[in-house]
Amino acid sequence: MGNEIKRPRGTLDYFGKDEELKNALRNILLSEASLYGADEMSVPMFEESRLFHRTAGESSDIVTKETFDLEKKGDKNYTLRPEFTASINRAILENKLYTSPDLPLRVSYFGPVFRYDRPQAGRLREFHQFGIEFVDNVIDIASTLDALLLSLRACQKALGKDILIKLNFLGSFASRENYKKALYEYFKPKIDSMCDDCKRRLELNPLRILDCKVEADQEICKNAPKIVDYLTQEDKTEFDKIIAVLDEIGTSYQIDDGLVRGLDYYTGLVWELYDESNTSIGAIGGGGKYSNLMKQIGGPDFEGIGFSLGVERLMLCLSEGQKQKLLKTKVTDVFIIDMIKDGKILRIAEKLRSSGLKVTLASYSKGLGGAFKMADRLFAKYVILNDQDGLKLKNMQTREQIDMNEEEIFNLLKR
Repeated sequence: MGNEIKRPRGTLDYFGKDEELKNALRNILLSEASLYGADEMSVPMFEESRLFHRTAGESSDIVTKETFDLEKKGDKNYTLRPEFTASINRAILENKLYTSPDLPLRVSYFGPVFRYDRPQAGRLREFHQFGIEFVDNVIDIASTLDALLLSLRACQKALGKDILIKLNFLGSFASRENYKKALYEYFKPKIDSMCDDCKRRLELNPLRILDCKVEADQEICKNAPKIVDYLTQEDKTEFDKIIAVLDEIGTSYQIDDGLVRGLDYYTGLVWELYDESNTSIGAIGGGGKYSNLMKQIGGPDFEGIGFSLGVERLMLCLSEGQKQKLLKTKVTDVFIIDMIKDGKILRIAEKLRSSGLKVTLASYSKGLGGAFKMADRLFAKYVILNDQDGLKLKNMQTREQIDMNEEEIFNLLKR
């Protein structure tokens, strides 16, 4: 077996209950997005490399060390998508969706993304994201709060528990430029003792130093200038309004001055979501408001706001009880145990399936006890038992079993 081919490092195979859990989460998350008026959009898994390199910003880790760049074929360079925001905005621009009279555009997505990062718990090279993008001429406070609240509600429904949300306000580009200058002056005399990433970020974008995960560098960051001291009056007023609405509707939050998010296009409100009982895996997801992104790729000067949740991180945070609850949403309507083993029972199975019922059969290699245990694991509502004495229908909830003929079974289950 020395030549056995294994899955690439930092990827997962999905099957059985894990695949069912992922699909259950997909249904919950997209359904929640639809309650907020967001329609699902699909975009290619790879795009021209310049789309991500231009929009993420040259100081972003995604650009500097994490993209999966494909071998060049033809006259263009392509990259597997490391996130959805740039692709969604490219699709909105290319298909002229921004000309819609019904703004803001509200789009949801679910699918794999790819980053060449060091694999660890909750961090993979191929993983799945769910998220939304709202795009408009100007993102107003209503769209901002809808995006924030949708991320929180979706997370709470997926995990079945309360979620910690951390907020910060990065302000306009003018506010950020003034803040960057202050950070540069603060970190410059200390940078020799900091990590290589921080040294690189000092010149490219000192704001990104606040996102450093090295413990010693985090201590230095604690005394760094705060963004709130560099916001314009307009920025401060907008942030105050957001906080006031959250307080009014009773949404708990924490303000985190060091929260900057990983991409360079964010302005205004940014946030991250955490499961307080699983803090070791980091943020489950996050989002924020952005400007200039569509303009960078040749479109109108629209604004956007969006978030993404890491599906694999959500799965790591699922309690056993919540897993069972999610799996029960994928019940089997009818489970058939054919002790005669001549295949003729398939006539009944096909008839039931044609009426819209989910039907599966036990393997002929299973004994009766093992088959009923399998029915329980598949959350079967009913079991049809075919043996020498004829057909029997068992209600798996009440455990009542009745002798019935084929027509009686079909009529009852169809009803």
